[in-house]
Amino acid sequence: MTQPTAFTLRALLQPRASVFENNKSDTTLEINKLTEGSVDPQTFFDENVVTDGMQHLLTQSFKRLAGQSANSVFFLKQSMGGGKTHNLITLGLLASHPLVRPQVITDPAMESVLREVGTVQVVAFNGRNNPPHGLWGVVAEQLGNKAAFANFYAPPDAPGQEDWENLLRGRTVLILIDELPPYLESVESRVVGDSNMARLTARALTNLMAAVQRPGCERVALVLTDLGGAAYGRANTYLHDVLSDLTKETQRLALEIEPVQQNSNEVYDILRKRLFESGPSDDVVRQIQAQYAAEIDQAHKMGLTPSDGQQASMALLDTYPFHPSLRDLYARFRDNPGFQQTRGLIRMMRAVTAHLWNSGLADERTTIGLQDFDLNNERIRGEILNINDKLKNALSHDVADQGRAVAELNEPTDLSRRAATLLLTSSLAHVVDGVVGLPPQLVADYLAAPGLDLAPIKTVLNDLAHKSWYLHKDGDAYYFSSTRNINAEIEATIQSTSEDKALDIVREQLNMLFNPLPDGAYKELLIFPVLDQIEPKQGHVTLILSRPQGSGLNPKLKELFEASTLRNRMMFLTGEESNYRLLLDRAKALRATQTALSKIKRSEKPNPDMILELEEREQATMMHFLTAAQEAFTHLHFPEQSGLTSLDFTGKFADKHPASRGAQQVQEILESRKKFVKVLDASEGRKFEQRVFGNAKRMTWNELLARAANTTGWPWHPSGALEQLRRDKIDRDEWRQDGQEIERGPFPLEPTSVTVRHDVLDAAKDHYRLTVTPKYGTQVHYAEGASVDTSAPVMTDASMEVTGQTFSFLAVDPSHDPATNKGHPTGESVTWQAPTHLKGSWEDESLNFETSPDVEVRVTFDGSAPEKGQIVKPGQPIIPPPGTHVVQAVATRAGIASPPITLKRNVTGPEPMTPARWTRTHKTTATADSVKLMDRLEKHGGKAAGVKVTVEGKGDHYGTATFSEGTVFTAETLRDLTDYIRKLVSTDTNLHLDVKELQFERGQHLSDWVAETGDKLNMSEVKQ
Repeated sequence: MTQPTAFTLRALLQPRASVFENNKSDTTLEINKLTEGSVDPQTFFDENVVTDGMQHLLTQSFKRLAGQSANSVFFLKQSMGGGKTHNLITLGLLASHPLVRPQVITDPAMESVLREVGTVQVVAFNGRNNPPHGLWGVVAEQLGNKAAFANFYAPPDAPGQEDWENLLRGRTVLILIDELPPYLESVESRVVGDSNMARLTARALTNLMAAVQRPGCERVALVLTDLGGAAYGRANTYLHDVLSDLTKETQRLALEIEPVQQNSNEVYDILRKRLFESGPSDDVVRQIQAQYAAEIDQAHKMGLTPSDGQQASMALLDTYPFHPSLRDLYARFRDNPGFQQTRGLIRMMRAVTAHLWNSGLADERTTIGLQDFDLNNERIRGEILNINDKLKNALSHDVADQGRAVAELNEPTDLSRRAATLLLTSSLAHVVDGVVGLPPQLVADYLAAPGLDLAPIKTVLNDLAHKSWYLHKDGDAYYFSSTRNINAEIEATIQSTSEDKALDIVREQLNMLFNPLPDGAYKELLIFPVLDQIEPKQGHVTLILSRPQGSGLNPKLKELFEASTLRNRMMFLTGEESNYRLLLDRAKALRATQTALSKIKRSEKPNPDMILELEEREQATMMHFLTAAQEAFTHLHFPEQSGLTSLDFTGKFADKHPASRGAQQVQEILESRKKFVKVLDASEGRKFEQRVFGNAKRMTWNELLARAANTTGWPWHPSGALEQLRRDKIDRDEWRQDGQEIERGPFPLEPTSVTVRHDVLDAAKDHYRLTVTPKYGTQVHYAEGASVDTSAPVMTDASMEVTGQTFSFLAVDPSHDPATNKGHPTGESVTWQAPTHLKGSWEDESLNFETSPDVEVRVTFDGSAPEKGQIVKPGQPIIPPPGTHVVQAVATRAGIASPPITLKRNVTGPEPMTPARWTRTHKTTATADSVKLMDRLEKHGGKAAGVKVTVEGKGDHYGTATFSEGTVFTAETLRDLTDYIRKLVSTDTNLHLDVKELQFERGQHLSDWVAETGDKLNMSEVKQ
């Protein structure tokens, strides 16, 4: 809002000339000036305000002087500087100048009293002085009868009650005693006999109080002042003892009067009277109040305060020209030790008023508040430090230091300075349980003024909280203290953090930002490496974050790039050197904040509010660091067809901070330039093939990889993509590999071929199931014997049962046409030869062998190789020679030998610590038994080989998977396999397992198995 000129302080108020007197003491006159006659009544009463307390004192005192009141002793009770001496002088002047009395005491009921009083003798004792004959000497001398107490001067002695009565009888006397405690303290050391001058003075005063109660002294009034809260603890004790003694003797108490009601509007009446000659009418003040109400309502709309403007500004009608906040803030520090309540406030506001007018601010402001203090003004600064000098460091560092303090460096400066000043003045209390600080809503209420934009106040308070060293927070309230806050600790940590440590922090954070993505454009990250640390790899790309130097890429990195044979395996990210320094500073601030947060969390009693504040600050500091990182790394250099290309890198780290945020943005740039191709599909594969081979037909795989790593025009792909491409091309028969060489197609069509596998049905009868798998052929001819041609029968199924030793198979592609080079030519036939079977057992004294038909069995009885042993006839028991413990045997048929077997006598189980293979077939026909078999396999650490899985669902839903004996399954992998097959077939299935061999790491595990199942172990089935 724009402030009308008519409502400014200068337009509406006229300060008194005394406001601008720098040598003005602003202290009340001493009461001994009364007796000297040096106080001009007219001048004094021009600036005098009759408070309720003063009115009560004047009324009761003059009634006593008129002989119309029993109250003879008056006790002015208030803290130092609260108006006691001023009240004494007011009463003394009116008593001494009858013509002035009606101008001040205007109550019509007092007219007759004032006429009755007549001439008054005024006696004033100032305890700051040290009269030679003590208090009683001063009173007697000022009453013109010094000789009356001659007997009490040397040696000193206290006049008695009668002595006082004789001195005062028949007189109209006003006795004013001020500053008594310092006097009692100063004369305590003056020893008088077995007492001292202080005790004598106390006794004399007790006697005086008793005397004024006596007949003949009805027109004598005694007024005393107290120094409550001052530093004269012992003297005050004496004074209270005097009052106590008086109470005991007279059964009456002195009448206590408080000169100025500090909680009332009297303080503002006094300020207005003392500081200004004239002011605006009540109507104008109400208009000003309406403007303040509107400003507070506007703050309410902005969410800055919950206050109602009309209600919050109502106090202005009583406090103008002083801001309503003065009432609250003054109440906080007025009880500080040593602070002169009314007198100190007058002196302080006099200094502020003078500054407003002298600086020209009176042309802008409409009220005077503590937030308007210019704490760079030595006069005002001194007043604040007199109230609480413990805030000197807070004032200098955080609030005002000729433009160097925190508040003076923040924007907007005026609002920041006012807010800091307001918070400082709200923190001046220096008493037990004193109220300090303000919540943000009261800050808004107290700062609201026409012409002041409050919209940034939240930001201002936040900035002050994060930068000030002495500003603290208790709950919602901000306050200044003499102790340093967490900001100072953070700043100290920042100052003590070395550049090397800051660099470590930068590396740590950059590593998070640029951590390589899975299957991303680069696999390796180097942050600020020295040259000899840069070793690019042929198989993947490396991103190098280079320390910013000058305005471009480090020339040495350019030289490294040009000289490398792996130029297409590196890229660089760098930026401006000037921003690198800021990045280091932000790193220090980040680590300092994190250290402070960690320290608070580890403390014995963590402060939740402080933890929350520091967590918010950590987030803000992290955002500042990320912003600095954005500005520090602005250029991405990567290889393209023409060489090293530079593009602007506008990283956006501050939006979010997930891992690899920077890596994602680097990749997006590369993808947009087609430098990185994430999916190496068929189209990209053809492009790559053309680049690799050109017109060549063959190339070594290493040569291909080397060309991809050095040719800058080639795009990048995820790590392992080229290897995957190689496998895909070979699988599709577009490439063929011969050792290290890769040959690309097209190739002549391969001839057909056949693969034959067998399952044993009855080896002793040469009964087998053969599974025949053709390659490049769709029909298979078969025949028993060693030869087959296309005239032989064609298999109608993939498997067939046979009984015999030799069968031949031939695959044919019916679509083969040599003329058109279509289809696959017929290849060589494959002859299957039945294996030679041998199985033996040693029972009692004889050996028994089970074999294939037509075999020759040879055995040895001394443990030697059986190939040249004696021939035995299978199917008949054989008795080994006496003493035989080991028998070796082998069977041969048509030149094909069986695996040798070893039979040992009296061996009932496997060797416990030696691996064991159990060649017995295990079959299950129900799901429950299959699951138990897998559970037992897991329990005993076994593995299954030669596995056949059969899954039967409902109807025609079934499935079978068969694996060779060379494929071994653990219990876990077998479960995964069976679960997968069952899901493929149906939700409701029956599971069959057929396992040819079980394998154990130790023979003991096999023994444990058979012990659990109760199986009888035939050691001829165990291989160790």
